[in-house]
This record gives sequence, C-alpha cells and structure tokens, in this order.
Amino acid sequence: MLRRVCMYISMVYVLMFVIAGIIMPNFKASGTFFLVAPLLIVYFFINKKVRDRNAELSTHATGIICGIFYFLMVLIYVAMDVFGNKNVQMIWTPLAFIVFPVLYIDKWFKYAIEELVVILIYVPLGYFNKEIRLFRLDLHILIAAYIIAMIIAHITLEMRSKAGLNMIELKKMSSIDKLTHVLNKGALLQKIDNYYLEKEAEAPSAMLIIDLDDFKQVNDNLGHNTGDLLLEKVGSLLISSFRVYDIIGRYGGDEFVVVMPNMTDPAILQLRCRTLQMFLADVQLGNGQPFSVSIGAVIDKGYHASQDVFRIADDALYKSKLRGKNCVTTWMVEKETQVSIKPIIINIVKSKEGPLAKIGDDCEDFLYKVVSDVDESIRTISQYRDNIKAIILDMAVEMEAEGIITRYIKTREGFSNIPVLAIASTDEEARKAKKLGANKVQKSDAPVEKYRSTIKKLINMEEV
Repeated sequence: MLRRVCMYISMVYVLMFVIAGIIMPNFKASGTFFLVAPLLIVYFFINKKVRDRNAELSTHATGIICGIFYFLMVLIYVAMDVFGNKNVQMIWTPLAFIVFPVLYIDKWFKYAIEELVVILIYVPLGYFNKEIRLFRLDLHILIAAYIIAMIIAHITLEMRSKAGLNMIELKKMSSIDKLTHVLNKGALLQKIDNYYLEKEAEAPSAMLIIDLDDFKQVNDNLGHNTGDLLLEKVGSLLISSFRVYDIIGRYGGDEFVVVMPNMTDPAILQLRCRTLQMFLADVQLGNGQPFSVSIGAVIDKGYHASQDVFRIADDALYKSKLRGKNCVTTWMVEKETQVSIKPIIINIVKSKEGPLAKIGDDCEDFLYKVVSDVDESIRTISQYRDNIKAIILDMAVEMEAEGIITRYIKTREGFSNIPVLAIASTDEEARKAKKLGANKVQKSDAPVEKYRSTIKKLINMEEV
C-alpha cells in the first residue's frame, strides 16, 4: 500500500500543477510545495531496497515505516497550508486527516495520537503566521476533520475486522471436509507439506494412512446415506482420538491420513492404531456386522520428504490389505545411507549368520542389504525402491510368511518390475517360488558365484 501511495501522490502532484496552471493563470508554487519530492525519493529507495532483497518485514516494522511516512507527509501539508497559503483557508491538512484512516490500517488510538500531535504543531505555526481570523477558521476546520477522521477510522476498522473474520471463517470452511469435519484433501496436503518444510531435519514424526475395509459394500448393500453416516463417525472418532496439534484429513473417498509430530515410539503408535480399530469396531451400521479398517503407519526419524513418507506409509497400508481385514502395519524408517554410492540388492535370508547372508561379501558392483524377516523385508523394499536392482529371497522365509513377500512384490505397482531370485532348499519350495512368480529359482547348495551371475543376468534382462 505504501508503494501505491507514493506512486499516486507523485501522479496527483504533477496533475495538480498542470491543472493549476490551466485554471489559475497567476498561480505560483512556493518552495513548500516541493518539500514532498525528497520524501517521495527517500521512500522510493526504501521500497526498492525491501523489494529487491525480498525482505520479510514484521508488522511492527511496517507500521513504523508507514506511520513515519504519513506523519512527515502531513507536516509537509501543514507547511503548505501555513507558509504556502498564508492568505487562504487551509485545504491540504484536513484532506490528509480524512484520507489517512482509509489508506492506512492500524489501531484506532494511533490515528488519534498522530493527528492530535499534528494539530498541536499547527497551533503555534498558524497563530504566528496567519491572520487570526483565518487561524481560527483553520483550527475549527482541522478539529472538525479530526473528529470526522476518527469516525471514519472506527467505521473502516470495524468493517475491515468483520471482513477479515469472515475471510478467516470462509478459509476455515473451505479447508474442512463438510462430511467428516476433518481437513479436505487440498488443505491436508498443504498442511503436511508446510509441516515438513518448516520442521527441523532430524525431528521425528509419524504418518498413518487409514483405509475403511469393504466400504464399497457398505454403500452397495446399505445405501449411500449409511456410508456417509459411517464416514462422519470415522471423522469424529479421529478428531477425538488424536492430539490437538496432529494433522488429520480425508485424503479421498474412504481413506484418511494422520500426521503426528514428535512421535518416536513404534509401540505407542501400534497401540494407538489398535485402539482406533477397537473403537471403530463398535460403530453400528445397522446390519449387525462389525466394521473394520486397515492401517499403514510409519515413524520417520527425519531426513525424508513428505512425499517419500506418504509413499512408504501407503506401502505399509498395502501390506495390511494383503494380510486381510482389520490389520495394522507399523514401520520405523531410518536415515538412508549409501544409497547414491551403488545400486542395491535386497538379500532376504532366514538367518543373517547363515551362508546365504554372505552372498554380497566382497562384491564391488552392488550394495547388498541383508534382512531377515517379513516386515523388515517389505519395509526395506519400500524405502529403497528406486535404487533396488534385484531381490534374493530365501524361500524358507517365504514359506513361513505364506508367500506374502513375493505376492507383495509382484502385485504392488512400482515393485513388480524388480527381478526376484528365489533360493529353494526343497522341491516344494521351488514349486512354491515358481507359482508365486519368482523370475528365477536356484537350489540353496549352489556356489556364491552362480548366484551373482544369475543376479547380473536378471538385472541385464530387466534393463533390456
């Protein structure tokens, strides 16, 4: 606004001189009329400096800069009315009094004090430099302008306050999902992005993705009204189950997302998810059937962008869905190391001390990451998905997991193109590996070099 005021004042001054020259042939501008020029030049450079440096000024600093500008400008108008127009009634100062509250937003008492100080400065100047009749008339007009300015200031501030409150309320309403009363998708993503941008790199946080089981069947069998009622209850339960400063929103359809700042304990997070499932199971839909949700939850120790955490949490949810209804998958995501040095091969083994765990020893071409259980395996694949070239899978682990690792890899978008080398100890394990879709099956008694050779062939085939 200050930039605009400076520009408009400059334009008006030039225009008024032109008009005065046309309609008043004997018009002569005194030196006081040009006092505004240095003030505008000084503030031009202040504005330019702030703008060029993209400086963030506080409200207090902005108020001081604008207040000083207005005060100096009104003093120039006083000088014009006292010294430039000694023989006529004052014009410029009353106009400035009335216009000021319209242009400049501040507290009411600041208007009152600043304009009262101007009146007090004018009194001795006008008394000693103008005829007593004109001085009294000027003072009367100035006091009247002061009263009008205070009324305008009150009305303007009240209207702007109401407009501001309405805007805040409208913004709040536009960010809330009308059905569930949690954040809608746009506001949710914006708030999550802002949180991850503003938080410290090492600050931990948890993200949950909650998906309603068989929600389509609820709509198809019980009607959309029942489905809407269910979503409303879920939203209400989420609001009451999480902390005030947690970010809760509806991502879309029957899927919700919660971000919990400063959450570090996976046991507490797991308990929170189970408690939420228990409360949701008590929701009555009218058909006597229990209601359930599947949850993917991730604790990030930091260093990951919001998109990466969301993707891993979504992978955790997919694992919960593969396991069946009403399941929770909770992962702890550590800081990634050595990712950019070498391409990664995930080696899933029964025992980290066994011979299969040594396949990657002394290998210079790839970074072998050895994992030994189902949850760790899928979490590691999810975290390093963009750098993984192949997966070695000990079928002894897969048999205990009932095939969930290979099914996860081959059915999950983004993983299905990763080649899998299954290592089988028995014919049954070999048949199971082929049935699940492993790209290659080898016996567990093969030499290490054969495993490495097969991996390289699988990778080259994938690249082709």
